[in-house]
Amino acid sequence: MSDSIGIYLNEIGKVALLNAEDERDLSKAIEAGRDAKKAIEKGQRGAALRADMRNAARAKDRFIRSNLRLVVSIARRYPLPQGMDLLDLIQEGNLGLEHAVDKFDWRRGFKFSTYATFWIRQAIGRALDQKASLIRIPGDRSATLRAALRQGSGDAEGLSAMNAELHRLTTPVSLDKTIGEDGDATLGDLVPNEDISPEDAVMGMVDTDLLD
Repeated sequence: MSDSIGIYLNEIGKVALLNAEDERDLSKAIEAGRDAKKAIEKGQRGAALRADMRNAARAKDRFIRSNLRLVVSIARRYPLPQGMDLLDLIQEGNLGLEHAVDKFDWRRGFKFSTYATFWIRQAIGRALDQKASLIRIPGDRSATLRAALRQGSGDAEGLSAMNAELHRLTTPVSLDKTIGEDGDATLGDLVPNEDISPEDAVMGMVDTDLLD
């Protein structure tokens, strides 16, 4: 574990976790701040509205900071692609966490950590998907391919080698391919599902927890 990760974990570990009542109260404060902002945008004025907006900002900050450990826990489950480190995934996951705080509806009765997990996974998965789209054939493989092309221009055996190398470098990888040290995840797990709503995803998570 790098020093930067250790320092980060030490800092976020100092923040107290929230209980269900805390989550509800903070969500109410954030909602009141949104209402106050809308009222001010419509021309209303008043110290109470400004106070609601300040309270909402503080509530959102506390909500996020109290759940940063959840992001780390989720980010650690993903295999790191070349050119990315754990802090990169944590940063992306934190964006998902912030979105979850903004979208969370305390009236639905969901546990926030379960709801936030959907948005954190989606943010990390999206970042990994974008990273994958930028991947090019590594330099050593390009050299191998060029050598195979040169060799293949002369005889049938060389042509066979060229075709084999070209096939290996360009064949799409199945989304069912297992990844990670334990082989308990697939490439498909990294691709965000655009068709499922957060609420449906949360219900699926809850059902899975009940079955377990």
